[in-house]
Amino acid sequence: MSGPDLEAGSSRETVAVLGLGLMGGSLCRSLKALPDPPRILGSDPAPIQGTQALEAGAVDRFDLDPHTILPEADIVVYAAPMGSTLSLIREHADAWNDHALITDVVSLKAPVLRAATSAGRGLQFVGAHPICGGEGSGFQAGRTGLYQDVPVWLCADEGVAPEVRRRAETFWSQLGGVPQWIGAEEHDERMAWVSHLPQLLANALAGALDAAGYQPEELGPGGQDMTRLAGSNPEMWKDLLEVSAPTTGTGLTSVAKALNVLGDLLARREVERIAEFMERTRVWREGDVDHGSG
Repeated sequence: MSGPDLEAGSSRETVAVLGLGLMGGSLCRSLKALPDPPRILGSDPAPIQGTQALEAGAVDRFDLDPHTILPEADIVVYAAPMGSTLSLIREHADAWNDHALITDVVSLKAPVLRAATSAGRGLQFVGAHPICGGEGSGFQAGRTGLYQDVPVWLCADEGVAPEVRRRAETFWSQLGGVPQWIGAEEHDERMAWVSHLPQLLANALAGALDAAGYQPEELGPGGQDMTRLAGSNPEMWKDLLEVSAPTTGTGLTSVAKALNVLGDLLARREVERIAEFMERTRVWREGDVDHGSG
């Protein structure tokens, strides 16, 4: 693949960010905070996001039509929900520069990699999943430093060249992230357990509390922590859960079995056995397991 040998994140580059909400807006802010920031082009279907990004100095130019900015970009970042990203990749593939690095922030990687490959651009694409976010939405919810010191999972097809991989590592590192490579399928199974399952459990707990007539302000710190995810935008989750359903469903079944056991123990007042279970999970949570013992 031919093209200029540009260092990711330098002022010689142009970065196009598609989606200026929490993730994309924070990315633009963080890029602008670099000592030698790149030129940043932004696009979003909501004009207000572009206006806010321009007023904040987070982008140098905004356009509702991504096709007008993509040909200029050395790096393209898709910061939209998964369903939108999949559609945009198929729609935009012909508009990308042949030398451009294409990346994203979608929290499932296999569907996005397949979309890039199907569009004939798999060798330019390095999928990324920064492990960060927030409860708010929109550009105003973003902040400089959102990506600082957070793991960033990177996934790419086997044929992606080493120099393309290095550009992706450099880009995310300059934002403060800590890149880690992983297979797309392994990543997505992991996310089903460590992200999607906790989300649904928070929803289930919030639903039970609501049905019992309790309000969020009545919860103590523990209850607030456990139901925080219940405030997530359900529209963002629909596409993700459709893909992760088999593994996330397995996780829910596992939790349901544990709850049934705890319910039976509680009904019989066998609190010592409940305490034993709580101790095992405390050890797991605190990382006190002695992995060297046989």
